[in-house]
Amino acid sequence: MIQRKLVDYIAEEQRQAIDKELLKELKKLANKHSIQYALLWYIYLAKEATFKELYKIYRYISDKLVRENTVRKQLQQLKRKGLIKKLGDSYIALVDPREVSDLFDIERSKSGKIGATIRHLRIASKPLKIGPGLSHYTKQIVEKARELVRKGKKAVALDLLVHTLLPLRENEVLWLWHRDIFIYYIRKTKAGKFRAIRSKEIANLLKKLGYTEGIMILHTLGHEESRKIIHKIFSRGSYSWPWARSVSYGLKQLGLLQELETLYKIQLKNLDNKIELILWNLCTKEQLCKYEITWNYELPEPLKNRNYIIATVLGKQHVRREIEIDSYINSKWRR
Repeated sequence: MIQRKLVDYIAEEQRQAIDKELLKELKKLANKHSIQYALLWYIYLAKEATFKELYKIYRYISDKLVRENTVRKQLQQLKRKGLIKKLGDSYIALVDPREVSDLFDIERSKSGKIGATIRHLRIASKPLKIGPGLSHYTKQIVEKARELVRKGKKAVALDLLVHTLLPLRENEVLWLWHRDIFIYYIRKTKAGKFRAIRSKEIANLLKKLGYTEGIMILHTLGHEESRKIIHKIFSRGSYSWPWARSVSYGLKQLGLLQELETLYKIQLKNLDNKIELILWNLCTKEQLCKYEITWNYELPEPLKNRNYIIATVLGKQHVRREIEIDSYINSKWRR
C-alpha cells in the first residue's frame, strides 16, 4: 500500500535529503487528491517538517517554480482545517492523513484557483461592512417561526430557521444539533461535505420553541412551505435565497455564530427505516453523542442512495480566507 511505501522511504536522520522515490509517491498522492494532501502526508511521516523542506517538495510536485507565499497559503489552509500546527520553525501533523482523505478533492482544488483570483480583485476594492436591516429580518423570521410552532408546523418553522439563522443553502441539510453545535451537509463541493458551526443563542432559541437536540432532518419535510415564506419575507424573486442565507453572515459578524477549531467524524446508518448518528472528536477519538430516530420518509442527502456513510466534519465554513471575506462583502447588512 502507498502508506507503507511512504513509511519505508522516509527515515528520521535523512529528512533533509528528500528521497526521490518518496517524492514520486507524494506526487501520486497529489495527482489523486491534492498537493495539500501530499504535504500533510509528508509532515505526518516526518513527525515534523520545516518550511524549507515543504517548499522543496511543493516545487517538485507542482513541476514549476512557485513563490514561497504560494506554499505558505497551502500550509495556512491546512492549519485552518485543523490538520497541522506550527511549533517554532517546524510543522507537525495533528491527524492521521488516512482519516481525512475525504476532505481533499483534486477537481475542486483546480477549479477553485480561478474563482479565488476573481474574488480577490473584488475584495481589494470593497470595504468589509455589515449593514442595517439585520435586526428587522431576524425579528420577522423568529416571530414567523413562533407562529408556525403554535400552529403545529414545527417542520416548517425549523426549515425557516435553518435556512436563515444558519448558513445553509436551499438544497443543504441540517443533520445534527448537539448542545450548541450544529452540523450540516453541503452539496457545493465533492470533498469535506459536512460542516460544523456553534451558536448558544440559536440553541437556546430552539429550546424555547420546543425542539430537542438530536437528528434534525425533520426540517426537510417542511421545506416547500418554508420556501414560500422565505420568498414572501425577502420579496426579491430568485435572490430571496441568497438574502435569506446572508442573515447568518450578519449573525456571524456579530459573534452569534462561531466557527470551531475541532475536527469531528460523523457516522450515519440507515437500517429498516431507523437512522443512527454517531459523532466523535477526530483527534481524541472521544464519542460525543449518539442519536437514533425512526424515519419513514424520503431520505435526505447523503443517505438518499446509500445506507451508511462516515465522513470528516470541518469546523470552518470556508477554508479559503478569500471566500470567507467575499461572503461577508456579499452580505446584505451594513452598519
